[in-house]
Amino acid sequence: MIRTENVTKYFNRGNPDEVIAINDVSIEIKKGDFTVLKGPSGSGKTTLLSLIGCMSRPTSGKVIVENRDVSRLPERFMTEVRRNTFGFIFQQFHLIKGITVSDNVMLPLYPTGIKPSKLRKRAEEILINLGMGSRKDFPVQKLSGGEQQRTAIARALINNPDIILADEPTAHLDTHLSEEFLSIMRNLQQEGKTIVVATHDPLVYEKDCVNLIVEMRDGMVKDIIKKN
Repeated sequence: MIRTENVTKYFNRGNPDEVIAINDVSIEIKKGDFTVLKGPSGSGKTTLLSLIGCMSRPTSGKVIVENRDVSRLPERFMTEVRRNTFGFIFQQFHLIKGITVSDNVMLPLYPTGIKPSKLRKRAEEILINLGMGSRKDFPVQKLSGGEQQRTAIARALINNPDIILADEPTAHLDTHLSEEFLSIMRNLQQEGKTIVVATHDPLVYEKDCVNLIVEMRDGMVKDIIKKN
């Protein structure tokens, strides 16, 4: 499903402030895995997540997604891969204030030309499945933290992605809401989704549903743990 081959990522290469964010990283994630990229701040886990999700390109090495080398695709094709393959859940949610929950959920597919009525129906179905049906017409700024998280998850699911990528998704949630998030991720994994989460939260990587842990330090893979 996902493979990186000797991936390296520089920032500000050739300058005095040059940083090697990822250094010769090779990992393999199989379809249906619940994978955690584990490590402290600055370990490279978020950068690796962005490379996997076609949000940035490696300086060298390959990123293979569904048997396709995406690391050197032209930008318009990378955009297509992002939209068709991945659902993204960000640490800060990145919801748009002043518009409704449903409109936030539909945003990723607005450029695709899908009929608004069909798109809205799909958004409402996802929100109902996440227990957010009664909030579909609420402005997002009026939601609780947990409701905002569920809205962000619904937005990540609007394109029916094969792969869900989450960056520090429990960073701003209490234990109860973190458990709710993990329950949703477990259900999505059971539906056949591949989950990749970047986190330093033990509540996440100690869960039984996590079957692959990639421990990172200073941009390199320190250890790979296959749990089941």
